[in-house]
This record gives sequence, structure tokens and C-alpha cells, in this order.
Amino acid sequence: MDRFRFAIAVLAVVVCLPGLATGQGIPYSEGCGSFGLGGVQVLPSVRVGYQHLALNLNIPVPFSGSFGEELATQSELDFKLQDGGVWIGAAQVEARRDRYSAFLSAEANAPKNVRILTASDPFWYGTHPVEWRGSRLEWWALDGGGGIDLNAALAVVGGLRLEHLSVGLADPVDPTGIIQAFQAIYNDQYAGDFLTKTWLPYVGIRTVGQYYRGLLRFSPVVFADAKIPLRYRFVNLPTNVAFEEADYTFKRSGLWIEGSFDSDVQVSTNFRWTLWLKGSWLQVRGTGREGYRLDNVAGGVATQLLDDSGSASGSYTSYVLAVGMSGVYGF
Repeated sequence: MDRFRFAIAVLAVVVCLPGLATGQGIPYSEGCGSFGLGGVQVLPSVRVGYQHLALNLNIPVPFSGSFGEELATQSELDFKLQDGGVWIGAAQVEARRDRYSAFLSAEANAPKNVRILTASDPFWYGTHPVEWRGSRLEWWALDGGGGIDLNAALAVVGGLRLEHLSVGLADPVDPTGIIQAFQAIYNDQYAGDFLTKTWLPYVGIRTVGQYYRGLLRFSPVVFADAKIPLRYRFVNLPTNVAFEEADYTFKRSGLWIEGSFDSDVQVSTNFRWTLWLKGSWLQVRGTGREGYRLDNVAGGVATQLLDDSGSASGSYTSYVLAVGMSGVYGF
């Protein structure tokens, strides 16, 4: 992930330097400056901002009535990101020739610890909600595509967007204090991870005015792949330990829509601020699955004691609200 952020920084420097060295005045399109390559106008841009991300994954697997140690072998999962506000940075390169354009962009967040709530999870069949410390929330996106101008103010666009979101789950807290007591007294451990990858092929419309740009993108064939393994270490004796894992997976297609708006403020002949706003919504419905496994390790020998699985119709929903600024200086 650190290499990905480093690549964004390098891309920003590479695409900005030619425009700052050769640009004359401020180009209309947002960026660090523009320059030409064999009749193709290259428009680089960098931006920073603040993004709020909210998501909910619900897989209501029916309770089987069976427990391994502390986790139910089949149980509903209701997973919610509580405070997904992060700082983000992005770099983009757009190439234009006549009425045709192509672009490639990369975005990433500054890592942050967040709060996660599992209103229902497999510990004691979700008798009480569990709040987690989400360690190092990491989000990044790659976006590439092209467009065709219909006239001076309107264009159609299309492309493919890839998104990645991951966070570690640690330090669980339930309102009765049971999990905390088991960890403190018996040295039990309860932890997990969240990982989702999303592929978004899209089409859209771009509008352009004298001091603004608007973009509306839509995809009816989004594919989301979400995984949440929850792991419990149950200590019977120092030499006898049980390991439970409830592994939730959700792989389905759905809908995505995003709207963005940029507004320019010309500060001087050579300097312009751009204020940008963005909002998106994603919903995926389909069958989610839970796989359960219990292993026991005694005297250094591992034995599988139990495995189980269940499924249910579930949903994955997320929305993003973001705002930021970029500055453009030309020589």
C-alpha cells in the first residue's frame, strides 16, 4: 500500500513538471499546467481533499443453534463502518485531441484508525453488539477511460474503475464486558479483517461551462468481492488451545452512481483555485456465505473438531461524500 501511495506521488510530480516548465498562462481544464505532445494536449492534475465513507454489509445467516467454543457455527453478521472520514490525495493525466479524450487517475487515503460496529456477529450468536478498533483503514482507486465530445458543452464518457478497501479489526468491546474479561483473565483473543475489492465498468455524461465542470457516471454491472474472517483463540489450558474462524464472503454484482462538480476561482492571471465536490452510492444484493471451522491444538498437535457453513440473502451498501481543493499555477 505504501508503494501505491509512492506511485501516486511520483505520477503527480512527473505530470506536473512539464506543464509548470512550459505552460503559458492557465489552461481551462484543471491541472498543474498543460503541454502538447505531437498534436495531443496533455492535461495533468493533482488534488487533495477530505472523504467520508460509510458502508454496511449484512449477511443474515440463520442461527443453527450450535456453538464451537465462543462463536456460533452459523450466525448473522451486520457490519458497519462508524467513522470513515479520511484525507485523500489524487493524481490524474488527461490527453485530448480534437473531440476525443482519454484519462488515467489514481487516488488513495492517508491511513487512519476508525471504529467498526458489528451489531450482530458470531460471538455468543450476537447477543450483544461488538465495537472494534479498525486499524489502518486503507482505500485506493484506479480509474481509466475515455470520452467523445458531442459539442462544446457536453461529452459522453466510459471507463473502468477499481477500488480497494481494507481494515484490521482489533480490541473488541461489548457492553457487558464479557469479551474484555475473557481476554484479560484467560488470554483469549478475538480479531478479524475486512477486505473488499470492487470492479466498476461505467458510462456517463460530462458537462463543461466557463468556470465549472460536472460529471455523472453510472454502472449497472458493479462486481463486489467482500471478505470478513473473524478469528477467536480460546485458551483451555496453556498447552490446550482452540482456534475458531467464522469466514464471511459476499461476491455479487449491483448498481453504482457517482456525481462530481468542479468550480474554478481565478485568483490572478497565473493562479487558479478549483473547489471540487463528489458523491457516490453503491448497492449490491445477493447470497452471502459463512464458513465455520474449529481446530484444537494440544501438546503441539492440531486436530480439526468441527466445520459448518451457512448462507443467506444479504446486501452490501456504501456511499461516499468528498470535498477538496486544488491549485493551479502557470508560468
